[in-house]
Amino acid sequence: MVHMTGKEALIEILKVEGVEYVFGLPGATEVFFIDALEGHAEIKYILGLQESLCLGMAEGYARASGKPGVVNLHTSSGLAAATPLLINAYAGKVPLLVTAGNQDNRLNMQEPPLGEFDLPGMAAPFTKWSTEVTFINDLPMVMRRAFKVALQPPPGPVFVSLPQNLLQESFDFEYIPNGPFFSGKPPDREALSRAVDLLSRARTPVLVVGAGIARDEALSEVILLAELIGSPVYQPHMSDLNFPLRHPQYLENLDEESIFTRQVLNSMDVLLVIGAPQTQVPRPLLSKKDAHIIQIDNDPWEVAKNVPVSVGMESNIQIALTEVIHALQEKIRAEQKEAAIMRAMDVAKEKKRKQDAFMVKVQKERDHVPVSASRLILELKDALKPDSVIVDDSWSCSATLRQFMDILDPKGYYRFRGGGSIGWAMPGAIGVQLAFPRRPVVAISGDGSAMWGNQSLWTAAAYGLPITYVVCANARYQYVIAGKIRRMGKDSGRRLMGLKFEDPRIAFDKLAEAMGIHGRKVERPQDLKEAFQAAMELEGPSLIEVTIE
Repeated sequence: MVHMTGKEALIEILKVEGVEYVFGLPGATEVFFIDALEGHAEIKYILGLQESLCLGMAEGYARASGKPGVVNLHTSSGLAAATPLLINAYAGKVPLLVTAGNQDNRLNMQEPPLGEFDLPGMAAPFTKWSTEVTFINDLPMVMRRAFKVALQPPPGPVFVSLPQNLLQESFDFEYIPNGPFFSGKPPDREALSRAVDLLSRARTPVLVVGAGIARDEALSEVILLAELIGSPVYQPHMSDLNFPLRHPQYLENLDEESIFTRQVLNSMDVLLVIGAPQTQVPRPLLSKKDAHIIQIDNDPWEVAKNVPVSVGMESNIQIALTEVIHALQEKIRAEQKEAAIMRAMDVAKEKKRKQDAFMVKVQKERDHVPVSASRLILELKDALKPDSVIVDDSWSCSATLRQFMDILDPKGYYRFRGGGSIGWAMPGAIGVQLAFPRRPVVAISGDGSAMWGNQSLWTAAAYGLPITYVVCANARYQYVIAGKIRRMGKDSGRRLMGLKFEDPRIAFDKLAEAMGIHGRKVERPQDLKEAFQAAMELEGPSLIEVTIE
């Protein structure tokens, strides 16, 4: 044991746990922690200019590195300001350790300034575990538990409140970290047998894959399974790379409100949902009473919570799929294999038909001014370096991006996972770039999202991070407009109160320059190629604002 202060012990714990970065925005209740961190160059402090952006940076880092992202916030006001992207991290099951300095807890009865609120209570709805260190001797145990809970499946954010008097107290410190955590839970044998029986007899199976595929590193297994059963593959509209976008069996996202989704689900006999929350399972399937649903997830809460299933399987997804594949290969007969091959060929033909129709549209709008989303994405694709990482918060352009990008690396594409708050790509790209310092990072954002995250540009400039920001600017919330039209009809698209911000129009190129990075505005499609190439040759960050339709 070593006698030291709480703040010194906290830094030692972070070092032992392998923490590389702390993302934060300090205030008066964080000065002891910041002071202790000054002398430890192995842990770098990354300053964000708004608390929610610190959460976005940590989320990007955690998703790219596989390690918990660590955040330090300023008491109640800082925690409240961070809530939008904390909600996203919670919904997306991203492992984060969120801390906040709290007022001296010996003054609680006096209701001191900055100490009026119950910090663990504030964080509890959006975290797996939320607590405050009450006695300094509990600090090692609390922090050990925090790292464990953050990483334990299903992963997610935890919160620890740190009263200032405890960080100054001295105690006999010893910290023994947890050993390697093994989370490879196999599937139940009866559930496995029932699932394999249904899949072997399926005539029109449909596969929906979600972010659990990326979390459990099961991409190669889900590809093999899809090819084995010959099914079309879809993703919910908020997903990472959970299936190769150019694979002949991958079709598109399923929007639960579309006529197309109803057609797909009314034609199936078995729906296999893997790693997708049931909130993302399209609801029209409820109308098909004779369909069977198989759901595989590492989070027991998600299995059958909204939609009844024929087979629910709680397991590590990679292990579950490996066993399903092995059992299917032994069970299916030659004629079933042939039927699966024919189904896959039909899916590939449908994909090609859709792609051909899409390319006709692309050619028609190639020279449009303002720039079409398809021309923007095509030019960006040509400019990307082979190992580029894409961070996508473009919403209106995202479907087009996924039509064109041939992304094979599961660590090469990051997208909003859930929670409802826009604006994570700009800070998220910072965390991704810190996790992959040798890979070029491109963040694609809508202009609405960019206004939620624009202070991140200062952080990118301050730390010299080579990120290329692309802002798709149409001065409106186009994704919301499209949803309104789907719900209320075409005529509702003429009523856009609260959905446009074109007068005055935001100058993102000038905003970038004000934040210390190179900014450029592109309004003509023929200027895109040179603009993208020039931006990606810069050593530091840059931003290109593209005026789109």
